[in-house]
Amino acid sequence: MYAKVYGATIDGLDGVVVTVEVDISQGLPVFDIVGLPNQAVKESRERVRAAIKNSGFDFPMRRIVVNLGPAEVRKSSSGLDLPIAIGVLAASGQIRLRKPKLTKLLQSTLFIGELSLDGSLKKTQGILSMAMKALDDKLLIIFTSRDNVSLLHNIEAITSYGAHTLEDVVKLIMRPDEYRIDTVDDDCNDAVNSLIDYKDVQGQELGKRAMVIAAGVHHVMMIGPPGSGKTMLAERLPTILPPLSWEERLETTRIHDVAGLLEKNTLIAKRPFRCPHHTATLASIIGGGSNAKPGEITLAHKGVLFIDEAPEFPRYVLDALRQPLESHMITVNRLQNSYDYPADFICILAANPCPCGYYGDTHKECICSSTELERYQHKISGPILDRIDLFILVERPSFNDMLCMDSDSMSSAAMKQLVEQGRQMQLERFQDQPFKSNGALPHGAIRELCNIRDDCWGLLGDVYERFHFTGRSFDRLLKVSRTIADLDGSLYIENEHISEAMMYRHIPYHVSRIGVHDGATV
Repeated sequence: MYAKVYGATIDGLDGVVVTVEVDISQGLPVFDIVGLPNQAVKESRERVRAAIKNSGFDFPMRRIVVNLGPAEVRKSSSGLDLPIAIGVLAASGQIRLRKPKLTKLLQSTLFIGELSLDGSLKKTQGILSMAMKALDDKLLIIFTSRDNVSLLHNIEAITSYGAHTLEDVVKLIMRPDEYRIDTVDDDCNDAVNSLIDYKDVQGQELGKRAMVIAAGVHHVMMIGPPGSGKTMLAERLPTILPPLSWEERLETTRIHDVAGLLEKNTLIAKRPFRCPHHTATLASIIGGGSNAKPGEITLAHKGVLFIDEAPEFPRYVLDALRQPLESHMITVNRLQNSYDYPADFICILAANPCPCGYYGDTHKECICSSTELERYQHKISGPILDRIDLFILVERPSFNDMLCMDSDSMSSAAMKQLVEQGRQMQLERFQDQPFKSNGALPHGAIRELCNIRDDCWGLLGDVYERFHFTGRSFDRLLKVSRTIADLDGSLYIENEHISEAMMYRHIPYHVSRIGVHDGATV
């Protein structure tokens, strides 16, 4: 007997529909799976065998061959357990396919689910990517576990059914006229409550102003001694960013679902904030590995990537950020395939001025030797610094700053209001463009869309010649100036906007040896 059903697997971030063909013939009892399965799929033989028996069905003691197509794609999802089990039951006659209605139903149905030994269905990673691919292939009905079905209800064109066990799935298949959608409570809403707020940051008003500007999708580097507030400034940035759109929420959720980091079975409503440790490997940052998982820069997509203690990272890891900081995309090449991962994030680098953290401090003496200082400061390359828009000196707060009440400090709500005002101007300006923020402006569109007053070009010319800007750093100066003008509600870039943007192009004096000119600016 022969049967064919459809399952799915993950290849990079994309789903792949898998044709599951089952042939049962006379011969010695054997259960073979072919079609380039990985170890997890090979082990499904024992899970499927036990699940079928413990669900009250008979497992055929004959020669069983399961073919997973397309054969050239490596199958890596344990979610193939359910389609294999359904195929075995159909090929052995325990699910009768002779009814035309039932045959037509299976031709447009996708089965996704990992089986326990008792026949219950477990959650499967990457369900959203699989469902999107199923939609492209005209498979409009999906059977999966109840833990997954709430995510699928966000795709209106697909009819999804959540079941607890293999037996439940078979009952639904055998009685297609009695289908009932397994509804679940979806608490996915746009309200995002945060326990952190910028009013907790005492002092650092310049740093807060820089964070407001950075919300225009500009990269930031903060330099200061330990305990000065760099981490507090960075981790509160998502609280002032605009809410995710529906498409952004779907895309962000899909990425975290593939990575197995989805905490709830609902769409993500809060912008991601990723803070990898300095011992992180290159593959964990940019993605890849044996199963081609997304890395930290992709998990930070549409959010914030915070690189704390940046000089402690291996230099080759930091240099791997060069491409995604420019193109908002990372391509990971492997022997059998290449994968494109989105990486549109705001990068924040934080660093101490030296290994002990107190070089240039007026209250505590630095104990680092000149060799240690030079080695430490050269860990961040010039090309990375050239891609940073804002440089901030974060000084240790004074005693008076620490005594300030929360009401005296600018809150996240007030800062977000400024950000939304600036973003609204950007959305109106770029309504006919593929990009929607100043930070994403391509070089060819800067002069046309930045709206620079004619009397500003003299100042820009003096700045360019005096500080020996590169083409990239000059473009970034104009983008930051445009964001500052938007925050002021100005249709044109004025001289004062350029002057403020220049203030953020100055690297603090105590790291002047990191690829800068005249010990002051990039």
